[in-house]
Amino acid sequence: MENQNDNEMTESRQTEEPAADKLSYINFVPPDPDASDFWTASAVRGGSVGKRTLKTAVLMLLIGIVFLFMASLRQGNGWFKNLFTGSQNIEFTLPIADTPSLDSKYMNEDGTYTAAGVAKSALPSVVQIKVYSSSPIIPTSQGSGIIISSDGYIVTNAHVVSGADFGISVQLYDKTEYSAKLVGKDDPSDIAVIKIGAKDLSPAQFADSDLCELGDEVVTIGSPAGYENSVTKGIISGLDRRIKAENSASPMQCIQIDAAINPGNSGGPLFNMFGQVIGITSSKLVASDYDNIGFAITVNAAKPIIETLMADGYTPDKPRVGITYYVIDKLTAETNGIPAGIYVVEIDPECNVSKTKLRAGDIITEMNGQSVSEKDSVNDILDEFKAGDKITCRVFRPKSEEDLTEENGSYFDIKFKLNSDKSAMIRADEDK
Repeated sequence: MENQNDNEMTESRQTEEPAADKLSYINFVPPDPDASDFWTASAVRGGSVGKRTLKTAVLMLLIGIVFLFMASLRQGNGWFKNLFTGSQNIEFTLPIADTPSLDSKYMNEDGTYTAAGVAKSALPSVVQIKVYSSSPIIPTSQGSGIIISSDGYIVTNAHVVSGADFGISVQLYDKTEYSAKLVGKDDPSDIAVIKIGAKDLSPAQFADSDLCELGDEVVTIGSPAGYENSVTKGIISGLDRRIKAENSASPMQCIQIDAAINPGNSGGPLFNMFGQVIGITSSKLVASDYDNIGFAITVNAAKPIIETLMADGYTPDKPRVGITYYVIDKLTAETNGIPAGIYVVEIDPECNVSKTKLRAGDIITEMNGQSVSEKDSVNDILDEFKAGDKITCRVFRPKSEEDLTEENGSYFDIKFKLNSDKSAMIRADEDK
């Protein structure tokens, strides 16, 4: 009797139980992760459907990975985050182009462009920038810029877009105007990146500025005194000039040129005779007491800063000591019997160096074991560090400000952490 009843009950359950393909959706039983068949179709009741579901999920995952990879290649690695944050920052590599070609009437026999050829090929890549500091109607200053991507990223000088409390506008070569957003700027290098909501623009071509030679012919394009699309021609008068932008302590590698650079040229391009950008001109680098001496930041010096600004909006790793100083070179030191180094004029109380024994009037003779008696030695040494790194300095302290001679003073060492150069920072909530 018991066996018969058991058989009847079994048959009753079998007749009442839904089909397997329905059971996989209606009465799904979660698999046991510890079971040996957890990752098999038999772990899901209604095995054939479970197997198809698993295959579909894997296929969709692979498609999603491929989609994200392809989108990153096209839009930059920051595109997915931008969907949610609205950020203008993307990962970007400034392209260095090969030698271009143009119609023969714009070409010289050696394959370079004429000045008219440079203008013909490059003008669509140059923009005029207007800044509204005190009113949204009347611009208070203006400058130039270089289109670096077809979707609206533009590089210019930091001082051009400073103080834009009421906005920035950009005028293209075809007279179309757009409002612009500040992506990021770096005041010490005088470089900034802005963005307009335009598509299918004509980005400039960039060249390796290390290939430039003394005497090479160059062309500048900009809007001096508001005269848009002005073209000037000259030659390279000097290479590897270390020039500081106005109110900056950080010299940049620059090309010296004799082509005219005036207010309004700032942020515009310096072209070689293939119509490729080799520098970013700045009226703030002009030697105002002299004629025909102008400077342009080299592409190779600007390139990593541009890429960092586009990715982060600021240069997060740039180190800052936190002192103002003047250099006592070896000749001056030997002549006066004093140590060569950097004479400390002022110390920023917000920087870590202010927590050491260093004080105004001291002379730092070494940083990280290297002499700092040359004009560019401090920046050359700091190029090996980033914000947050610790550095050791050898310091000479004279007994009095009037007597700096070595026999009337003593040496000691200090160690401190380098601060981030906050003057280069643009906060996202201020400019997005």
